[in-house]
Amino acid sequence: MHRTAVTVICASLLLSSSALASGFALRESSGSSLGLSYAGAAANGDSASNLNFNPGLLGDVKDFDISSNAIGLLPNTSGTFTATTSAGTPVSGNTHPKDIVNTALVGSLDVRYRLTDQLIIGLTTSSPWGMITDYDSSVTRYYNMKSDVKTYNVTPMIGWQPVPEFTIAAGVQVQYIKGTLTKAIDFGTIGALNHIPGSIPGAFDGYVALKAQTWGEGFVVGAAWNPTPSLSLGVSYRSQIDNTLKGTENFTLDSAGIGATLKAVTGMFVNGPATAKIATPSVLTFGGKWQASDQFTILVGADYTGWDAFNTLTAHSANAHQPDDVSIMNWNTSWSGSLGVEYKPVEDWTLRLGTAYDETPTVNVYRTPGIPDGSRYWISGGVGYRLNDHMDVDLSIARLIAQKGAIALSQADAGNAARGNLTGTVSLAVTLIGFEVSYHL
Repeated sequence: MHRTAVTVICASLLLSSSALASGFALRESSGSSLGLSYAGAAANGDSASNLNFNPGLLGDVKDFDISSNAIGLLPNTSGTFTATTSAGTPVSGNTHPKDIVNTALVGSLDVRYRLTDQLIIGLTTSSPWGMITDYDSSVTRYYNMKSDVKTYNVTPMIGWQPVPEFTIAAGVQVQYIKGTLTKAIDFGTIGALNHIPGSIPGAFDGYVALKAQTWGEGFVVGAAWNPTPSLSLGVSYRSQIDNTLKGTENFTLDSAGIGATLKAVTGMFVNGPATAKIATPSVLTFGGKWQASDQFTILVGADYTGWDAFNTLTAHSANAHQPDDVSIMNWNTSWSGSLGVEYKPVEDWTLRLGTAYDETPTVNVYRTPGIPDGSRYWISGGVGYRLNDHMDVDLSIARLIAQKGAIALSQADAGNAARGNLTGTVSLAVTLIGFEVSYHL
């Protein structure tokens, strides 16, 4: 048995590329705009919650307002897979996993305060990126068992309003990101390929879990313009944040002693510090809002997300004997577009409808089971009610349906030597329920 051979086979064992894959953006920061599929959010300053889409909306506050939001994500996911080990034998386990993507509750709190006629300050708190997937011991386990990634973002901002019709603003993003990533190690196949007695491919699994976190900083800029009393336009840019997560990797070796033998010979599979480099992408957002009449308002929006920041995903172990895990992603930038309408049957009530298309940045040859992403279609509706002169409540519901994500991963691909071959499809649909309470002076 040669250490070089083991290194080549095990080069991808630290971090599965599927754990932090494309499609983990969370736009859910406004319970009212959810009813519009977020159409025109960058131009709609009615609520402080839309500051997450454009800090230029600071100028729409009279004196002070605050918005609290909670949005529940109720996914319905299932997959169909077949898999073989790197030795060519079938992988045992569940081939039809369900409930792959876990439920989640996303909250945000947003504040605007006018200092002078021209200066406004604000603060947003949100979770712009995140995903929880759980395959347990299905046949995907050598690529992904469980991924739990969360972010928490706080953005203080300041705006300048030289004239009542125009506001420009900027803010500083302070972001905390943490992740727990787990997958199985096929010690049976690694041992068999290196002629360790008693090794049976797929029969003796171990596990590796990486827990890591870090803080990062970025910026956001935006502008809002009202060229006429009935027309509002907005544009904003949220910067990319390059994160280097720091934490620990913990290995659980197999019961047959194959992993222990490899550990003794190569110095690999030792618990210790590890890092992972992950970028959360930039986002360019456009919005428009046109009040067609006293009762009807039409809203449009578009986002351009720089998912090409995920060309590679690299994990590095402090153990000099453990090779880097470099996974090739080759994701593309992606667009989303949305259209919505508001209708006010009476003064205190607002009804909303919206639809959107959200393009996936993944490509078939690199799509992984950790984030089973496909282009998505939205349909949504909502209702808002003004309780009194200072308080509003909003309730929204949306249905998101994704195109099936085809997965075809080969052991011949970079980073997959120890993972074997995996093919399959994943179906994903999500129901979103949002609630917002706003207070304003």
